[in-house]
Amino acid sequence: VLRDPQQQAADVYARGQMSYNVESHRGVVTNITTQIAETGQNWFVGGNTAAFVGDTTRGRETAFYVRSGTITSCDDSIPDYHFRSNEIKMVSKHIMVARPAILYIGDVPVMWLPFIFQDIRSGRRSGVLTPRFGLSELFRNSPTYRRHLENLGYYFAINDYLDAQVALDWRSGARPSVGDPGWVQLNGEMQYRWLDRFMTGRLALSQHDQRDGTRNTAVSWFHDQSFSQDTRLHADVNYVTSTAIYRTTSFNAAQTLASINSGVNYSTKLGPASLDLGLRNSQHPGRHEVDRSFPIFSLTSPAIGLASWLDWTPTFSFNTDRQLNIDQAGEFTYRFFTNSQGVKDSVALKRNVINTTSRFDTPFRIGGYTLGNGFSFSERETDAPQTFVIQDPNDSSVKTSRVFAKTYESDIDWQPQFTLPNIFHGYLNLAPILSLGNVDGSHGFWVKSHLSNGRYVHQSKRISTGISASPTLFALFPGFGPVTRFRHSITPVVSFSYAPAGSLSTDFLQATNRSRQGFLGSLPQNTVSLTVSHVLEAKLRSSDTSSTAEQKKIKILSMDFSSLAYDFQRAHKTHRSGFTTPNLTTQIASDLLPGFRGNVGWSLYQGDVLSDTARFKPFRETIGASLTLNSESGIFGVISRIFGKAVPETHPQIEKTSPSPDDALANRVASTPVAGITARQTQYSVPKTQGWQVNLQYSSSRQRPPTGRGVVIDQNFAEQQCLPLLANPILHQQCIDQAVAQASNALPITSGISGSPFIRVPPRDNLQSSMNFNLTQNWAGTWVTNYDFQAKKFGSHTVTLQRQLHDWRAIFGFTQAPNGNFAFNFFIALNAEPDLKFNYDRSTYRPIVR
Repeated sequence: VLRDPQQQAADVYARGQMSYNVESHRGVVTNITTQIAETGQNWFVGGNTAAFVGDTTRGRETAFYVRSGTITSCDDSIPDYHFRSNEIKMVSKHIMVARPAILYIGDVPVMWLPFIFQDIRSGRRSGVLTPRFGLSELFRNSPTYRRHLENLGYYFAINDYLDAQVALDWRSGARPSVGDPGWVQLNGEMQYRWLDRFMTGRLALSQHDQRDGTRNTAVSWFHDQSFSQDTRLHADVNYVTSTAIYRTTSFNAAQTLASINSGVNYSTKLGPASLDLGLRNSQHPGRHEVDRSFPIFSLTSPAIGLASWLDWTPTFSFNTDRQLNIDQAGEFTYRFFTNSQGVKDSVALKRNVINTTSRFDTPFRIGGYTLGNGFSFSERETDAPQTFVIQDPNDSSVKTSRVFAKTYESDIDWQPQFTLPNIFHGYLNLAPILSLGNVDGSHGFWVKSHLSNGRYVHQSKRISTGISASPTLFALFPGFGPVTRFRHSITPVVSFSYAPAGSLSTDFLQATNRSRQGFLGSLPQNTVSLTVSHVLEAKLRSSDTSSTAEQKKIKILSMDFSSLAYDFQRAHKTHRSGFTTPNLTTQIASDLLPGFRGNVGWSLYQGDVLSDTARFKPFRETIGASLTLNSESGIFGVISRIFGKAVPETHPQIEKTSPSPDDALANRVASTPVAGITARQTQYSVPKTQGWQVNLQYSSSRQRPPTGRGVVIDQNFAEQQCLPLLANPILHQQCIDQAVAQASNALPITSGISGSPFIRVPPRDNLQSSMNFNLTQNWAGTWVTNYDFQAKKFGSHTVTLQRQLHDWRAIFGFTQAPNGNFAFNFFIALNAEPDLKFNYDRSTYRPIVR
């Protein structure tokens, strides 16, 4: 044994002859083996004949020279694979070089390498990045194959706090096609971490240049810094100059639809108060619209004791939200004019919406009573032409249409609220109600709009009194089988309120575009509201008979209903339904299906609930459901017990009801930077869950069909947009698919004033699924997809198969993104050194009509 103190446990063993020259400090040994620990892996180096130069007692580095040597990370007595090299040089804790090297799987040679170089020094070192390319880049197997190269660059270890790297990505421009002209992308990234200043971050830049002259610049900046215990700055900024190029060149199914989000937040304390100042910005792939929120300001304070019987808790907030360059459906999307040549021409209108909200709350607690006192301000400005159906405030039969180049509405309100102590706490939980509210609850006390001649008009307030009760009613039933007892509980929240009749001025009705005859909010209110929660629980038998053992409880079914209100005065006045709630929602959950959540939403009225023309006609608008199943879910355990099969104890990491941020699939769809050294088509490991697991999410939404004589606008304008391409069916269908995909995350622009245009949104019916499965102990796979029932086709696919090959890992991947791009990847890499790999990549960009 040749022991090197610097190598610690990695001794050098020689099982043959050894000769050592004491004067020259050189030696020769036979049948030598040693071990090198590098990046968490142990490498075993051996050889028939070796020479070493150096003397560890003199504090110098020891150099070994090996002839006919082998290198492997397999610790079996007979390695499954190894590299055989004629010459190997190894300097202790420095470098290892071998030339040439032949990879053997068993005893079969499969690959020749000119050399192997490995830096075994600890810490970070500057060096060349490992480029990524497949065998097809060297030996093209198809005349239409487009070569590409990624990650050709260099890494700079600047100091202990800072590093940087630059890289080049390239795709051939030979035989270009529409939407795929070839491109060059330059990537730069810098990371910093300064623990003494509690600062860490990342700055990245990417420049994407296409052969057709278009380009996209992407910037990502992440910064987190703590200035003190109470002061912190957090920034996560992502920005691209061309969302169209970003979308068409992406193969990630999530990135093609997800928004490009940025956020900056600064928080500190001013005495006992907490101050927050922030910024949010969102871009949408393939669209020009930008959603920006700045400033986002809030100032909150804990309860301030002004006296032993008086507490004050003030809060203040101010937000401004902007929708810029709106590209959604509208009446007037183009401005037509005659150009300098006398030809009719058109230009797209820039449409913007600005929302400003501010609120100041000053609640006081006086003994056991609470006096809420809030002031709010809101303003909405729409810089886009719109047609309004104007009503005469004194004659509902008189209606005229007018076009406004710009519309706005400002609301100022004061909301006093009185909270009285509960009565019969723990039984009926009675709570008196006393409030001072607006006659028209959908608007503030003072209102200014484009219909009020630029001046504020006010409405009136009225006192509302009542009482509410929230008892819990339950019953116990005997159980059967593994259940000892059932508990059925219903928790209703019943409230009764009364408010006298109110009145609205003609100016206020005109500012809000209402008529006196059709407005029902001025009627006296005699309202009963009901909110119900229902839970059915089961208590399971326990095998532990000790007195301290607790029996496990599960929720068989729980249902929550939103509030439903009925006004007797309205029913008496209109001789119609007295329900005043515009919408009703239901939520369903069960522990028998971990991860199951269901919800259904209804629209109860056709028309404005405050109008006498509204009709009580329930209409289902939304359905949503999510479900997580695996081989150890509760429902399968119950079925197994029924047939007498033993069920192992469930594990929290498998029985969880929702994915955690640490899941591989959750990381795949999480927010990712838009710039920097990020691997295209990065292969993600399959979760370690044994058996199988399925995540399903279903969502359905539809809009109640409009009635009346108002202005109706169809947001589904793909057919009109692609009408010029109707002569070519292929290009016409591609245009429709692209337009639908771009508008998939678009929301309609609405106005709070009656008579504004109705935006008709096409129905959506979508199922998203994610499946993980283990075919055998070494075979595993994932399949992520979504299906659009309205379009009757799949939107995207991501299929991954993984095979563990002892020291190697093989991954087969297929991706089809919503933008039409698809890619196939074959990837086999050494676990100990993933950069040593064989891979085949085939990426195809679907032609996009611009």
